[in-house]
Amino acid sequence: MQGGPYRKTLAASTKANHMLALDWKSPFRALFFAAAGLAATILAACSPSQVSADPALAAFIQRLSQSEMARSPEEADALGLSVEAFGGRYQSRLDDRSMAVAERTRATRLDLLHELELINRGALSRDSQRAYDSALILLRNTAAVEAHGHGSTGLGWSSPYLITFADGAFADLVKFMTLHAPVRSRADAEEWHTRLEHMDEAMRDERRGFEVDIASGAIPPRAILQRTIDKARQLSPGIAREHPLVAYFTEQLAQIPDISEDDISKLVKRATDQVGGPLKDEYAALVKMLDGLLSKAPAEPGVWGLKDGEAYYRDALKLYTTTDMSPKQLHDAGVKLVDQINAQIEPILVEMGQVEGSVGGRLRTLSMDPAYLFPDTPEGRVELLNAVRERITWAETAMGRMIVVGPKGEVDVREAPRISNDTAPGAYYKAAPLDGSRPATYNINLRSTADFPRWALPTLSFHEAVPGHHIQAGLARERTNQPLVNYLVSQPAFSEGWALYAEDLADELGAYKDDKMGRLGYLQSVLLRAARLVADTGINAQKWTRAEAVAYLQTTTGLGPQEIESEVDRYAIWPGQACAYMTGRETIRRLRTGAQQQLKTAFDLRAFHQAILGPGPRPLPVLEADIADWIASQRPQPSKN
Repeated sequence: MQGGPYRKTLAASTKANHMLALDWKSPFRALFFAAAGLAATILAACSPSQVSADPALAAFIQRLSQSEMARSPEEADALGLSVEAFGGRYQSRLDDRSMAVAERTRATRLDLLHELELINRGALSRDSQRAYDSALILLRNTAAVEAHGHGSTGLGWSSPYLITFADGAFADLVKFMTLHAPVRSRADAEEWHTRLEHMDEAMRDERRGFEVDIASGAIPPRAILQRTIDKARQLSPGIAREHPLVAYFTEQLAQIPDISEDDISKLVKRATDQVGGPLKDEYAALVKMLDGLLSKAPAEPGVWGLKDGEAYYRDALKLYTTTDMSPKQLHDAGVKLVDQINAQIEPILVEMGQVEGSVGGRLRTLSMDPAYLFPDTPEGRVELLNAVRERITWAETAMGRMIVVGPKGEVDVREAPRISNDTAPGAYYKAAPLDGSRPATYNINLRSTADFPRWALPTLSFHEAVPGHHIQAGLARERTNQPLVNYLVSQPAFSEGWALYAEDLADELGAYKDDKMGRLGYLQSVLLRAARLVADTGINAQKWTRAEAVAYLQTTTGLGPQEIESEVDRYAIWPGQACAYMTGRETIRRLRTGAQQQLKTAFDLRAFHQAILGPGPRPLPVLEADIADWIASQRPQPSKN
């Protein structure tokens, strides 16, 4: 089935997303999408009341799943997907990063969007309508960003630049090959090596696409380019046998019991020759290209500098937040929230003897106080990780008052892999793979224990583990009979919104009842997410300079210099992504307040959270529709007497 021109697709979308008011309290309006026709021949000449369109939607979701999964064997490996589910062996393949595949992917998504719009929404069951609405919002928003014709875009995420210090085959594949591609047998070793042999080709294909983007004017900002050059030089093979790829391969081979020393030597030599030859040449070509761009790169980080930058940013905001909020609305909401949170922080700072300077400056002073730091030693790292585990144990016990049921799997606290220290966030959660080969993990990036004052750790752990990401993502991962596409979709407004809301839940549970400093850490965390609304929109819509953004975050958040620079660079390479957190959190809080007001004594908090989490991640308009239905189902029924 062929889709029409892109402009026709956009015209069909009209008001697909729900508009949140500036004060975050706008009334809910259900989404109704006009059906353009029927999806399958069996529905022809049948009214919605006669025939359900659920089978047509199920078939569509299956095609969407197959289309998205088939182009990402790397994601299949990271997910622990079975060969049967993928449709064949994929362990020797890398993603195809060619321009031809990128164009086919865009065209296929447009065709699928057109196909979805032909399904009669009115003939669907309520659960299928949820899936329909979620897919429609996702595909329309993704198509809008892809139409700009540069960068990379997936289902629910985007970047205007193909290659940055945090994105690109030159870095992604080193991490993938050493973290997600295990070598447990001789057969695994051969497949791993086949992937290694194609790594230079993947880098070359991506670089060619990047060169086309550059010719159209999509050049990353100068600070981003410099960090990317530094990263590429760091990963460029010097002594090949010492490169992380060869070192990892050698270590894995040594643990295979039924492989001879002679075979190990031959395999390692092949890997060393590949890394020291074609791969080294490709890194040199990448560095040369990036070096040549520095003099042409824009000095300031905002995406507004691109030829279609303002429109790109609006579309990226919609993709990440799943709302129609404008940059100004988000900016103003952030300013208001920062003021509200500062009013709560100020009395604690005064009580701690911090009375002079900006809120951010005083928070920074406290964060550097040795009394609140773990020793930056191996023993100090162990102590820090144990402190995190203690807080998670407390939260797991307390969460019964808030959640009906949590995920079956546990979460393991680990130090993050050193190879990603300079690009990974301070902490992050990884759901358990589908094959059960490892548990869910809460990874802490211990570049230095000084990055984690004791009073900031509890809230960080509540966000990343329990009751945050592990509760939400763990439950989502354990849902049965869900389509593969669910594992490939990014829904940061929902997932990060829940994790930020979960910090509020920990406060309600009494996490900081006798811990003023812990409460300060909680408020600083919320403050950062509010400040992100201001800084992201400031850089990308209000044309803030890099220096202005850095100064704002210094006086507002209390982060260290390195963290602040990473924040600013994040807003440059993923415009709009940082706005998803607070947008989601405020939506959930508003929905809860509305439910409490309408249901009064009939309101059940655990049931409310089940209504939020049960169906899994979804766009905020779909979440709003679900909660409206849930409220209606919870109202006391009138007596029949």
